[in-house]
Amino acid sequence: MQVSLLLPVVIGIFLLAVQWAMMSWAQTTAHAAAQDAARAAAAYGATEAAGQHAAHGATTNGSLTDVSATVHRRSETTSATVTGRAVAVVPFFPTDIRAEATAPTERLTDD
Repeated sequence: MQVSLLLPVVIGIFLLAVQWAMMSWAQTTAHAAAQDAARAAAAYGATEAAGQHAAHGATTNGSLTDVSATVHRRSETTSATVTGRAVAVVPFFPTDIRAEATAPTERLTDD
């Protein structure tokens, strides 16, 4: 009797722990992808497309789905935003992930 009452609770706690791990993995991946995108697009002579390519390359580990990368290269700073969804283990659990990174844009200046 006690096992039949506790087993669903234990399984629920286990699934929540797995979901938390999947969310953490996806958040770390998105943050690394945003940093890679900002760094690649901020390089001297680089383009926003180079940053988007770097972001998508960094998200191929399976932790994120529906990945979208937005890169804005300006004269002094370059910013990147990566969004996606973490793998869902628990139904109806919010799995949206968003990470942003900014890097100084490399350029020639007169000293």
